[in-house]
Amino acid sequence: MKITSLEIAQFGRFTQNKIILPSSSFAIIYGKNEAGKSTVMQFILSLLFGFPQKKVLEKWKGKHQSGPFGGSLSFIADDGVTYRLDRSLGENPHLVSANGTPGDFHAFMRGMDQILYKNVFCFDLDGLRNIEQKTPTDLNDLLLGAGMIGSGALGKLEQMLEKNCGQLFKKSGKKPQINQLFADLNNCSADLKLWEQKLDTFQTLQENINTNKIHLAELENQEKNLQQQYHQWTSFSATKPLLLNLRAMESEMKDLENLPEFPLNGKENYVDLCKTERTLHDECTTLNDQIETLDESIRVIHVDAQWLEEEPALNQLFHQATVHEQNERERYRLKAELLEQRAQFETLVRQLGPKWSIESIRNASSSFSLSAELKEKLAVWKEKLKDCQDSERDIKRAKEKVHFLEKRMQEMRADSLTVGSRTTSRAQSPANHSSQRSFVFWTILVIAIALSISSAWLITPLTAIPVFLFGGVMAGGFLIFSRQGSGNSSSADQQEQRHLAEFSLIADQLTTEKMSIEAKSEQLKACAQLCKEREEKLHVWLGENGYAVDHLEWAEDIVHLVERAKEKDHRIALLMKQIQPLLQAHEAFEQESIRIAQKFGLTEGDVPYIEKCYHQAREKRNQRDDLLTKRVMLINQKERYTKRMIKLAEDKTHLLHLANVENEQQFYQAAEYAARAHELKKQIRECRSQLITLAGSETRLKALFSYLDDHKWEGNTEQAFKMRSAELKEKMRTIRAQLANDQASCDNMEENDSYRQTLDRYQALRTEANLTAKDWAVYQTAFWAIQKAKEQYRQHRLPRVMNEASQYFQMITDKRYESLQLDENGFSVRRSDGQNISAVELSRGTAEQLYLSLRLALMGMFGDYETFPLIIDDGFVNFDQDRSQKVYRILKEVAKKRQVILLTCHEHTFMHEHPEQVLVLNEQTNVQTNSSIIG
Repeated sequence: MKITSLEIAQFGRFTQNKIILPSSSFAIIYGKNEAGKSTVMQFILSLLFGFPQKKVLEKWKGKHQSGPFGGSLSFIADDGVTYRLDRSLGENPHLVSANGTPGDFHAFMRGMDQILYKNVFCFDLDGLRNIEQKTPTDLNDLLLGAGMIGSGALGKLEQMLEKNCGQLFKKSGKKPQINQLFADLNNCSADLKLWEQKLDTFQTLQENINTNKIHLAELENQEKNLQQQYHQWTSFSATKPLLLNLRAMESEMKDLENLPEFPLNGKENYVDLCKTERTLHDECTTLNDQIETLDESIRVIHVDAQWLEEEPALNQLFHQATVHEQNERERYRLKAELLEQRAQFETLVRQLGPKWSIESIRNASSSFSLSAELKEKLAVWKEKLKDCQDSERDIKRAKEKVHFLEKRMQEMRADSLTVGSRTTSRAQSPANHSSQRSFVFWTILVIAIALSISSAWLITPLTAIPVFLFGGVMAGGFLIFSRQGSGNSSSADQQEQRHLAEFSLIADQLTTEKMSIEAKSEQLKACAQLCKEREEKLHVWLGENGYAVDHLEWAEDIVHLVERAKEKDHRIALLMKQIQPLLQAHEAFEQESIRIAQKFGLTEGDVPYIEKCYHQAREKRNQRDDLLTKRVMLINQKERYTKRMIKLAEDKTHLLHLANVENEQQFYQAAEYAARAHELKKQIRECRSQLITLAGSETRLKALFSYLDDHKWEGNTEQAFKMRSAELKEKMRTIRAQLANDQASCDNMEENDSYRQTLDRYQALRTEANLTAKDWAVYQTAFWAIQKAKEQYRQHRLPRVMNEASQYFQMITDKRYESLQLDENGFSVRRSDGQNISAVELSRGTAEQLYLSLRLALMGMFGDYETFPLIIDDGFVNFDQDRSQKVYRILKEVAKKRQVILLTCHEHTFMHEHPEQVLVLNEQTNVQTNSSIIG
């Protein structure tokens, strides 16, 4: 499966958006925080496996959004067919192919569920770390899902079988059905034994029953009376502290009822008046000190009126000084730039060499098309020069090949003589016949070679090839015909024939190479002559444009330096023209400042000093005016405070009169008595209300006061009541138990069929236990079969997963770690130095790289499913640059088998190297943009 595009109607921050993924199998979705990367991943999961529960869905749906929620997903299946999957909230998924044919989505998924998919194919940084918590059993379940279609159904079946077995029987349980049947059987067997012993005690039991009934009635009456007494004592004990507190408060209230009435909130108002009066007195004292300080400051300040009378003339001078300062800065800047341009011009002249002068630089051509034309001419000259170099290399390689072929022909001639001598020693007559054939064959071959060389020299090199081939065919035909005429050939003749054929082929190659050398030599001469002519024309053309160049390789650099020098020369002239008017303005300003300084009696025309004296005079005048204004404000404020203090004193006297007291001390004492009386009234009301609530009524409250006055419940404790009640209950429990046992025994003895019924019940229990045990055996056998299958998958697949994970981990860490192990204590790795390290001891980034390796290895086990895409949401934030680069290369290899979708907010060099694989999300508009903005 390869996802090609997403159409989001409404999901999270996306509304009516279409996202087209890159065509590459390794797609990178880049975006800053809150751009919607996690939303894209959750959207894909929701379309494939359904929307999450209501609470989780609110994060993506919101509480106030309306309209269709969901969208569609287009993908290419493993069979090459393009499908479109539509899913909206509250509706079933709809799968249709590109030609409109509907498909079965559940059959297409082949049992893959969301839990299995998120455990293997889809994860973020937290999901990457969660694999650390996997036990061998958990990994075994994932391997079982990789080997069987519909692992979710198989897991549910396993849980159901285990639950049914547990409901029927547990080794040390009490609630399972078989355990209860066994307990009932044991009890029934004991009853049968006891029944036979109780038949002779019936009369004694009847007498005990009558006696116990009478005693039980007496005890029940005693317990009822005790409970009534305990209830009364409990109610009194709970209300006794409140009763005593109420009596004390009522007594204190009687003493305070004769005091005179105190004004409402009188104390608070009097305290506020006192605080305000003290604050105003302190403010008046502070104002007096400030007024005296201001008077002293005003006397000290002396203002010179001469500077203030000439204020207009001075302001005009100061304005001219500002303009003059700006002009001076511009003049110094232009002068510095002039020196810099002259220095750069001189540097360029030195770089051009002693042949160049200022005059020659100015006379050189400055046409805009000169550089482009020069570049074009040099490119043609360099191309021809490269052709000559290529021809020289071709001729050198051809000569080496000719040397090799000549050496090989000499070796073959020596081998031919050796073979001929051996053939002569075997049989003289066959040797003579063979020598004749060899003579004729070599004669024909030599003639063919001679004709080929002549054709190549007189006509063209290509005509030599068919001539040589024709001669070779004739020589070969003669050799075959002569062998057929001689009857059968020996092994020596066959070897000689192969030898001759190889010699003929080498001779043909030698001729071809020699002709090729001659043709390429002619080409080299022509190319060298043309290259020399173009070089001479370039020198002439450059000289016409005023450029003297010794080496054409330097031509472009010299032209560039001359152009820069001409620009510097033009800039120098322009700067000198700009400096001249600024210098004239400077001289005029200096004369004007000297004239004004002499007018005010200053020896020098320093404008900043004149301005400083003027500002000092004006500042003294402003300072004196500010002090006078502030003094008037302080006097007005002091008069307002004095009036308020008089009003506050009148208010305090009025409060003392309302409280019927003469001084402040008596006022505060009366305030305390009034506050205490008010508090007592409130507490009495609350206490009485609580007592009525606890007692239940006014009548019951009066009874509680009578108990308090009569000291009725003194000496009683809750422990004593509980002990008496516990004694009565223990006696009644013992009597009831004995009475129930005796009555049951008598009833059983009175019924003639009791023994038979017990025996029948025992047989029925045995039959039911046997049937239930058979059901348990069926469930247990099925559960054992599934466990056996899981164990086989673990033995065959888990080592493979660990091996592949080790290989991935070695690739990421540059073989710093050799192998990976898993036991009941979790994951551990073996370092290259042989040391074993637990996964929890690894650094955070290395541990996450280990868990990524396990994810990739597990993913490789899912071969029977549709090749679902691998989706990763920012899982590499703790990886360094080197290991991140390795992980990207691994994911690129994984993408050859299945689609890989990486969502990240971190830029990486891989993204710059493969921009066609990057899709960028804009965090403001949520519209996909071109990947070229990366970097």
